Amino acid sequence: MIKHIFAHNYSKMKQKESVQQSKLIQAINNQFRIAMLVFSAFLISCGNNASYNNIQSEQDLLRDIATFTSDSLVQVVIEIPAGTNEKWEVNKTTGRLEWEVLKNGEKRMIRYLGYPANYGFVPQTVVDKSTGGDGDPADVFVLGPAIARGSIVAVKLIGMINMRDNNEADPKLLAVCADDTIFNINSLQELMDNHPGIIEIIKLWLVHYKGPNHVEIVSERDEEAALRYISEAHNTFIND
Repeated sequence: MIKHIFAHNYSKMKQKESVQQSKLIQAINNQFRIAMLVFSAFLISCGNNASYNNIQSEQDLLRDIATFTSDSLVQVVIEIPAGTNEKWEVNKTTGRLEWEVLKNGEKRMIRYLGYPANYGFVPQTVVDKSTGGDGDPADVFVLGPAIARGSIVAVKLIGMINMRDNNEADPKLLAVCADDTIFNINSLQELMDNHPGIIEIIKLWLVHYKGPNHVEIVSERDEEAALRYISEAHNTFIND
């Protein structure tokens, strides 16, 4: 009898130890996974904030890439991933992406919330100075998750925000990636109906990211106006 009780208690003790060991192993595994996620995020962060000044590319990103794809989508070169504050832009002479440098020699950082969407330009376009533009390539906000700087993506134009920046016409096109499953939309109206508040967030950000009295929002335009605008900017580039 005593031998039976001892064996029973010993068995229960072993089972308890086995459960405790399993929990300990699971806890270690969970901590390992968390550590790896943190480390991965750290590496990504380091990559996004590297202290280089330009992205070397064999392509002239402004001149060597077509404005439109074979199936009439618009191509965009990403200069600034969503959520970041480093102000990068294409060098209009070399066609490379460079971190903008201020007159005092400092690299420009946006002293506000990070960009609310991916930001880039459409190759082979110029916003005509003779019509009040700034002479730069057409600017685009690409909605969705962050896209790496230097990426070339095919997008659908869904609208545009007409604005003035220091008294120069500086419209911002709105677009979604052609294969985006989150923003599966084709028009400005669909954006406002299916994702209310997004265009207001972008406009609010634009008005404030440079500080007071720099940017004035003029109007919102639909996808047809956006396509006309990009076609005109492309024609200006070709005839320049």
